[in-house]
Amino acid sequence: MNASNSSRPGRPWLRIFALVAGLLLGLTVALGCAAGWWLWQVWQGLPSIKELAVYQPAQPLRIYADDGKTLLAEYGEERRDVLPLSAIPKRMQLALLAIEDARYYEHGAVDFGGMARAALANITTGRHGQGASTISMQVARNFYLTREKTFTRKITEMLLAFKLEQEYGKDRLLELYMNQVYLGERAYGFAAAANIYFGKPVSEITLAQAAMLAGLPKAPSANNPVNNPERARQRQQYILKRMLELGYISDAEYQAALAEPLQLAPDHTAIREAAWPVEAVRQWAVARYGEQAYALGLDITTTINLPAQKHADAVVRAHLLNLQAASGFRGAVKTVALSHDGPDAKTIRSLLAATPDSADDVLAVLITGRQGDVFNAVQRDGTPLELVSDKSAAAGKLGRGAIVYARDMGKARWQLISLPQMEASLVSLDSQTGDIEALVGGFDFDRNKYDRALQAYRQPGSAFKPFIYGAAIEKGFFPGTLVDDTQRQLGRTETGAQPWRPKNYGDNYEGFITVRRGLARSKNLVAVGLMQAAGAPYAQQYAMQFGFNAARNPPSLPLALGSGSVTATQMAAGYAVFANGGTLYSPRLIKSVRDRKGKVLIAEPARPKGRRVVSERNAWMVDSLLRSVVHEGTGRGAMVLGRDDLAGKTGTSNDARDAWFAGYGGDLVTVVWMGYDQPRSLGRRTGGTLSLPVWVDYMKTALADRPQRERPVPDGVAQTMQDYVYTEYTQGACVDDAHGFIRSAVKCARVVVTDTSSAAAQEGHEQSERDAIIQMFSNDD
Repeated sequence: MNASNSSRPGRPWLRIFALVAGLLLGLTVALGCAAGWWLWQVWQGLPSIKELAVYQPAQPLRIYADDGKTLLAEYGEERRDVLPLSAIPKRMQLALLAIEDARYYEHGAVDFGGMARAALANITTGRHGQGASTISMQVARNFYLTREKTFTRKITEMLLAFKLEQEYGKDRLLELYMNQVYLGERAYGFAAAANIYFGKPVSEITLAQAAMLAGLPKAPSANNPVNNPERARQRQQYILKRMLELGYISDAEYQAALAEPLQLAPDHTAIREAAWPVEAVRQWAVARYGEQAYALGLDITTTINLPAQKHADAVVRAHLLNLQAASGFRGAVKTVALSHDGPDAKTIRSLLAATPDSADDVLAVLITGRQGDVFNAVQRDGTPLELVSDKSAAAGKLGRGAIVYARDMGKARWQLISLPQMEASLVSLDSQTGDIEALVGGFDFDRNKYDRALQAYRQPGSAFKPFIYGAAIEKGFFPGTLVDDTQRQLGRTETGAQPWRPKNYGDNYEGFITVRRGLARSKNLVAVGLMQAAGAPYAQQYAMQFGFNAARNPPSLPLALGSGSVTATQMAAGYAVFANGGTLYSPRLIKSVRDRKGKVLIAEPARPKGRRVVSERNAWMVDSLLRSVVHEGTGRGAMVLGRDDLAGKTGTSNDARDAWFAGYGGDLVTVVWMGYDQPRSLGRRTGGTLSLPVWVDYMKTALADRPQRERPVPDGVAQTMQDYVYTEYTQGACVDDAHGFIRSAVKCARVVVTDTSSAAAQEGHEQSERDAIIQMFSNDD
């Protein structure tokens, strides 16, 4: 009884304890249910992960040279190559796992043990130094979630990781991660990063390079070997040590990787010398595929031969700079005010930011006036320069704060220069296919992106004459035909407009001369006479077959002197017809388009089907005349190349506003134009003095490994005492012509055909031709 009474006072506490315990248990159950319900709601709200089964990330547009391997340029926000896990080397996978998730294949989607260790370490150190996100959790975050640090987002990330592993498995998630993760320099995924940082496929990277790439996901900017090589090196060494500790590599491999020097690849995302053709291809891709062109993973192989392209760019730049140097220094780009205590690096960068360098010619700001022949200057990166200048008045006026261009002359010497005002273009293509091997649209793409090779319509001047001569040949006028090279007045009935009195360059006239000499010496009166005799409408229609725009080249007699307008690329395609025997091939820059999986979307044939526009014999006749231009006429400067198969024509437009040389050797046609963007006179300069030297310097290298092209006399051509004619004109055919300024080499009677099978016969032909011409002139008297 006493025992019973003594226990009573404690029963209220037991009841209270039981009540509290019950409440706590109920609360726990309720919270558990609520949490479970909340987690279920979160799980139900997880995004669909089905699209990862057909992972198709944005992949950049890439433009390649003609070998399909040399990258010329890349466009797109994300630089990426998508590879299966099996194509990513094991050393790259292990380097990543060593630093990001060493127990990846041992734990589940969430590493709870790792989370506990990370939490303890963070509490011990008092800062957030460690994380515990698994690869699966990072895939969930990278593909579906933001990087905000909230409890809800972390729980969602964990649940999504479970869902992803359940659906795809660890290998697939690792593959997705290694293709998706951002690694700096706009590189997404390790395949792209290997190419960007080391210039090689990921399959070829070394252990040391793999460790350096593995250090990028955590801090792509801070650990970037381009921006911070020292920090990247430290991170690399730590990863190599982890790989050694985990047994992934041997001590010998570890030591070898530590000793390997860091060698980064140069930035090849855009090759400056190929900027002109690359821009044309980029515009074509956008026109065809829209803005998606930058994300579809298109690989476009061009026709550009990179060595030829670089050489063409160098030749054009050198000639323009030399012409400018001969004209003297023009003065500062601009002048800015500098503080007395001298500009700091940040100020220099700001002052020069709006103006680009020009290839190897760099922008600098003067920090002193001229001291003797030297200026002290600073580049945009803060590097000091000593600039040597000439004694020109413009250089003498330079002072502190002047912004100028400088050229490295070697041995720590820099030359003060002016960039040229004159511009130029060069197009070089294969006459048998139309493939453009080199295209230069101006002096500097970064300074002015206007493409003078593809976009600029300019007067071709005398370079257009071969097309008029070709028309006249089809009408029965041949190389031996005599045309009056005497200045004469053309009335309204002849011109269809105002009276016109054409004249020759230099006012030099010779009377009746052969068509061959007329083209060789670029005689304007001969060209006008031939167009008048052939008929202006006919000559224009003939010429337009070569790819020119009829609206820009109307059928009037001044067209004989190149009064219309053409592009350099059109001229190259037109001259290719004479070089290949009569077939027009459209100039082309694109050989193929593939997607990143290798599927061919567009494939141009190696040998395209051109369109025959003139007969083989007509093309051969004009080619024969163009060879005479080079051998004995205005293009004879090309003979320094020492080849017998060269043909071409100089051209200088009205008031010398455009200078041209169009010509070919072997199967390579090259056209050079020079002039000012806002047309103005070049002075006494001509196509022979301006453009021909550029052509020669380019072709000297371009033709070095190309065999000479022999062109035998085609069927339907015979050789007479007066030169070559169509065979039918040796058999009684007539030239219906009553013009007094034409003396046809062929009349209605038969003419003697010369045997061309021996050198003696050829010599006899040449002597007979000279005698005939002398006799015809004496009859005039």
